Amino acid sequence: MSYELALSIEQVSKSYQLYDSPQDRLKQMLFRGKRQYFREYQALSPLSFSLPKGEVLGIVGRNGAGKSTLLQLICGTLTPTSGNVAVNGRIAALLELGAGFNPQFTGRENIYLSASIMGVPKQEIEHKVEGIIDFAGVRNFIDQPVSTYSSGMYVRLAFSVATSIEPDILIIDEALSVGDGDFARRSFERIMAMKERGATILFCSHSLYQIEVLCSKAIWLEKGRLIKMGEPVKLVADYQAFLDRLSHQPDSTPEDVLEPRDTVLEDKPMLEEPPKGEYARIKKVLASTLQEQGERLAIESCVTDLTLDIQFVSTLKNETPQIAIAVHNAAGQLITSCAAWTTGVKPSVDRHGNGQVRLHLPKLPLLKGTYYVGVLLFCQRGLFLHDEADPVVTLDVTQANQERGLVMLPHSWQVTTPQPRIAETATVKHGALSDRWQTRPARAEDFAQLQRVYQDAFQQQLNKSTWNWKYRHTDSAGFVVTEGNEIVAFCGGAPRQGLVQGRPSTFCQIGDVMVQTSHRGVLSKTGPFYRCVLPFMADTIGQGRDYEFAFGFPNYRHLRVGERHKLYAKFDKILEATWPAPPAESDSFTMAVWDGSVEQGKLIDQLWLKMSQHMGTYLVGLKDQSWMRYRFLEKPHDQYQLHFIGLNDWQSSHRAPIGLIVTKDHPEADHIELLDFVCEPQHAALVINAAQQLATQLHRAKVYAWLTANVSQWLTQTCPALLETDVVVPGNGLDNPEHTQVAVGNWWLMGGDSDFR
Repeated sequence: MSYELALSIEQVSKSYQLYDSPQDRLKQMLFRGKRQYFREYQALSPLSFSLPKGEVLGIVGRNGAGKSTLLQLICGTLTPTSGNVAVNGRIAALLELGAGFNPQFTGRENIYLSASIMGVPKQEIEHKVEGIIDFAGVRNFIDQPVSTYSSGMYVRLAFSVATSIEPDILIIDEALSVGDGDFARRSFERIMAMKERGATILFCSHSLYQIEVLCSKAIWLEKGRLIKMGEPVKLVADYQAFLDRLSHQPDSTPEDVLEPRDTVLEDKPMLEEPPKGEYARIKKVLASTLQEQGERLAIESCVTDLTLDIQFVSTLKNETPQIAIAVHNAAGQLITSCAAWTTGVKPSVDRHGNGQVRLHLPKLPLLKGTYYVGVLLFCQRGLFLHDEADPVVTLDVTQANQERGLVMLPHSWQVTTPQPRIAETATVKHGALSDRWQTRPARAEDFAQLQRVYQDAFQQQLNKSTWNWKYRHTDSAGFVVTEGNEIVAFCGGAPRQGLVQGRPSTFCQIGDVMVQTSHRGVLSKTGPFYRCVLPFMADTIGQGRDYEFAFGFPNYRHLRVGERHKLYAKFDKILEATWPAPPAESDSFTMAVWDGSVEQGKLIDQLWLKMSQHMGTYLVGLKDQSWMRYRFLEKPHDQYQLHFIGLNDWQSSHRAPIGLIVTKDHPEADHIELLDFVCEPQHAALVINAAQQLATQLHRAKVYAWLTANVSQWLTQTCPALLETDVVVPGNGLDNPEHTQVAVGNWWLMGGDSDFR
């Protein structure tokens, strides 16, 4: 399954065996299938769909449709009868009241129990337990057995645990329906914050309004079948039409709503012999908007004008027929009608009996849904129906808001709250608007606070020497966001000299984007994340700015947070390559460690000069002596090995090496990591073979590397095992798209281009 997918469902089904008595169950076991003593109930028919990371999927359907069964299959609490469920990430689920809680344990003990089941380390739980208790609002009872809790306390605590551990996938199955109004408000605020942060959410609810507002996709289940998957607005409208139709036609099926009705817009075929006597018939109806005409039209509610041109023929001697239209929704309900005679309009015919009228409906006020328009030909009194064509056009109505119902009423709102009266002698001072957060460049004296935010955000210690090394070449490490005197967020970046399709340029490696956990839920354009990233992207990165391009190494989930605010754009992705360590060493080349001397460093400059001639289509950081020394020899608290690679006797014969490799030993993982290499393409296989030989010398099982697809293409002949990771390479989403297009899919990056590997 692709790392960009959170969920993949492939032909998954679930069926149960129903027995009339326990004896039948025993007989089935004894006869081993020779005779069937059960009835099979298909709870879920085979269905397939996938869900990208960061999407919010709404699930609608009547009771018994299979919604809960599907969610339990995704969570793993049920085993599918057939098919495969693949999940990518940590799941937190609220499937039913108190699920995962031991009723004899206290609330505090159940927090640790539930979070441990979800795979959360104890240290992380201890860091968050007080926040979980406060959000749930059960502090006075947290050390009491949960068997004494009310249903509301149960669900508040379960929801608080599930959402506080920052799951990759959150599943909610109507669990919030037992919460009070205040809890429902706070819970949906937290769900929206998780959505903005890039979490994947599966939300099952009978509240269609919530499905529309919260979800980016929706599916409709009916009697275990997947009826439809698509945009929530259109799907909810179809589902509501189905429910409406059931109210007066209980035997209706979803297909009755979804299958389009035959329209009657073509010329009516003329009979070989005209009808005897007098008659009136509809000949043709043409439906159009300013954008299109046809049998099915797209309508934007309260925006699009609809025009109907109606042609008819009449042989009536003493009267001229009248015209009307009727509009029905997908459930068959009559929404409205419009008759010409009610407004005093009298159609006319020519000497051949042909007549034509036009009906104009400005800014059609129908709300979202599918509607059918029919044309009717009446006697002049509007009593006797001569002919009808229903439907003549199908209208697919969309809208830009969440208004509910069938039509939009003309309206206007006014605020009538009385304004406070000000005494004539009062003095009014117009001060600046209060602002909770402030943004400024980071300063050297901020390190102690940044160290605290780093520990809170990444659960790791930040060493001052590493920080100073990373931002050595900048006047300011980045931008901080403060609340009062406290730093709550930071976005930094370090310069990197490089080449853009062969020409010199300066890049920026985005790093240490961090927000204090207590403020992560505020992901609006006034929140701390946006405030620290925006000035960095807008003021320092892009065409004509200090750094022409930016890159980084976040996972896909973190990328989605920036993408939602147009701050980041995905330019490339990171692959994982591995090569096995060979059983025996080769004698076709020799290796020598770079001792750090300037004289040997000149050999690196020569290697890079040759390699750079082959970098004409890429964005690549310089790999000269200066960079190698700074990145791998001067970085504190890390040990790297830099080896020159040459053909046998290259040193004694004073020949130049053919390449350089940079590696780091990981004995705990039984591999060495290839962080970088410098060579011409014809020597790539030999350089990789040298890394494999080094793994053999260190008794490691394999060589491991992070790289982009462009690097892997150089190494195709070495036959690496390649896997996708969830690490992506972002760039500046605020920059000119024509300028950034050159970077899409063109980065040459490896693990050594990061500051943390």
